Amino acid sequence: MEEYRIRTACFLILSFSIALVATAGTLNSYMNKTWADTSLPLDDILKNYYIKIQDKSENGIEISPDFSQDSEGANQTGSDLTGQALSGEEGANQTGSDLTGQALSGEESANQTGSDLTGQALSGEEGANQTGSDLTGQALSGEESSEDNNQTSTSTQTAGESESNQNTNQTIETQQQTQNNQTVNIQNNIEMKQKLEIAISEEEGEAPIPLEDQNRIESSDRVIVTQHKALTGPDCKTGNVLAGASNEEDLRVLSECQEATGVVMHTKKMDDGDFKFFLKLDDKFKFLTNEKNNDKTDGFLVVEIVPPDQGKSGIVLPKEGDRVHIWGAWVTDKPKGWHEMHPTWKVVNE
Repeated sequence: MEEYRIRTACFLILSFSIALVATAGTLNSYMNKTWADTSLPLDDILKNYYIKIQDKSENGIEISPDFSQDSEGANQTGSDLTGQALSGEEGANQTGSDLTGQALSGEESANQTGSDLTGQALSGEEGANQTGSDLTGQALSGEESSEDNNQTSTSTQTAGESESNQNTNQTIETQQQTQNNQTVNIQNNIEMKQKLEIAISEEEGEAPIPLEDQNRIESSDRVIVTQHKALTGPDCKTGNVLAGASNEEDLRVLSECQEATGVVMHTKKMDDGDFKFFLKLDDKFKFLTNEKNNDKTDGFLVVEIVPPDQGKSGIVLPKEGDRVHIWGAWVTDKPKGWHEMHPTWKVVNE
């Protein structure tokens, strides 16, 4: 019995559901046809409402459905339109749902647009960042340029310092070279003085030069005598021009009167009383010396003032470095082989 009741209840429920569905379908078809054939103010209301929703949706404003105006328009149609109004409300609900969907779509669009704007803003920020990076790069480039300028300035300063150091080194080298030259000159002068002192201090009785050299020099002297003419005048001496010389027999006369000019290089008072010095000849009188002068007296002419002529008027005993003009007998000292002005009877400072 209980099972029979359950089956009966299920059947009734199922039958009622089928009837309800059929009725709803028939009513929906009828209302759709009536809604399509009838122009109601509600249609305009819903259109205006849709337009408002769409406008507000485009502006990104969220709105909630408001059916107060739609309800007022539906009440004006009368009781016959109640079902239609209800159906209109359902359509409005559907339309509202659609509009809500569109509004949501608009919100999504707005969100998308916002997203796009946000993306653009982000892109702008990225561009700004990129621009900032570019500016930073330019700043860094400026710093690099500044560093290059600093390097150029440093290089210029370094080059200037290097040039200054080179000039300083050159100056030091020049000073050192000058000092070295002075030292060498002093050393050479000392050596020359020692050599001249040895040469000027040779005593009589020292071994003469080899006979072969004496003969060769004598042959050369014969040529000089024939080519050279002796001077005449008040500065010359008459008579025996070798008078007063302690070694007269060793002297061969080349010219009885000869003049010469030059600078006194070394002086000494000899044991036999002669005042002896070396004369650095001027160029025009360099013919007065020979090879033995070059070997033993460094190319200087040997000059001797005998004791009888010392202290006479017109004769000075010069000092080293004096520039003098002399007159005397031009002779060859045969044992030594060099040429001399001996005796010299006139010596004046120039």
